[in-house]
Amino acid sequence: MRFFSFETTLTMDEIQERCMQFIEYEQHSPWNLFKEYTSSRTGLHLYFTHNGFTCFYENGKRNRTHSLHSAKTWATIKIKEKNGKRKIEGSTYFCPLLIIALFIGLINIVFVEDVLAFAIIFVICSVLLASIIKEESKMIEQIKILFL
Repeated sequence: MRFFSFETTLTMDEIQERCMQFIEYEQHSPWNLFKEYTSSRTGLHLYFTHNGFTCFYENGKRNRTHSLHSAKTWATIKIKEKNGKRKIEGSTYFCPLLIIALFIGLINIVFVEDVLAFAIIFVICSVLLASIIKEESKMIEQIKILFL
């Protein structure tokens, strides 16, 4: 999970106009790992909320069955207006169910004291974490480009 915050000189109307090209109409949730994604446009996919946006980042990569990956990097973005300036604040997070499952698996293996199983799950978690950090960086970069 990464937090970000920056100011923008755009008005609320300009922000809304820029975001309209990234609106996603296919409903998804970070909590549903089993719903297939059909919109393969690479980049941000936004959903309006009452005070900002929720979005996911589509990297366009496909699995062995040529379906888009179901585990996505998500972000919650809030727009705060103060003294005539808009401040964009948000946080990114990866598919919560997958992270929870890996964490529970890691904890179970630690208490079982199986070194080989611990090493395998640790390597899997490390590779996943490195991938997540790279994708979160791309997502934050896209968000900054959108609002600056």
